[in-house]
Amino acid sequence: MATTTAKNHNSRPSNGAVTLNGKSNGAAKSKNPATATQSQVSRRSTLTVEEQADALLDRVRTTILKKFGVKIQLREKRLQTKVGHATKEKLGLDIAAQLKKRGKTMNWQRWNNEVFPALFGQPDALRHDIEVIALVMAKLYDVFEIDPQEAIKGLVKFNQESLAKRNSYNKQDESDDEDDDDLEDELDADEDEETDESEEDLDEDSEDDFDTEEEDEEDDADEDEDEDLE
Repeated sequence: MATTTAKNHNSRPSNGAVTLNGKSNGAAKSKNPATATQSQVSRRSTLTVEEQADALLDRVRTTILKKFGVKIQLREKRLQTKVGHATKEKLGLDIAAQLKKRGKTMNWQRWNNEVFPALFGQPDALRHDIEVIALVMAKLYDVFEIDPQEAIKGLVKFNQESLAKRNSYNKQDESDDEDDDDLEDELDADEDEETDESEEDLDEDSEDDFDTEEEDEEDDADEDEDEDLE
């Protein structure tokens, strides 16, 4: 004889979700915000610090480029530019000093626009890695360490000091110009005062002359009266 088994429509599946008439409870499908946050933290924790920094770096540069149209340079690019300028200036000054001893003048335009670019490229677009250039400079000048990384630091420091000197010279020139302007203003003021004093003296002389003429006229009138009395 066949037997039938009654099915419980409110039975619970093994995963804990409640089913009614074959449909799972909607509450079981909803995601817990706390759980989502924990999963994001978990994914971040699987990345190294450098990987997280690279991801944030890309976002920072992309956002700034979109919002302001400005492309922020990377560290490598900044170091390249500073090393390039330092190398060009250091070698150029050395050449100029050697030529001065021979009584000759340095052609900076030829060095900056022809010779240096042919050897190294442009400071912001070097043809060689900065480690290679730094090591070359270390082999030429004892002020730079032989270790490439230390040589790079030395070139960067040289560039910063050179820039500070130029800024100082520019400020001094501006200060001298302001002093010259102040001196001219003082001279103009002195000239105006001298002119005013001269005009005052001239006015006083004119008044004295006028008084003398009046006295002469009075004396003449007295003499005429005396003649009439006679």
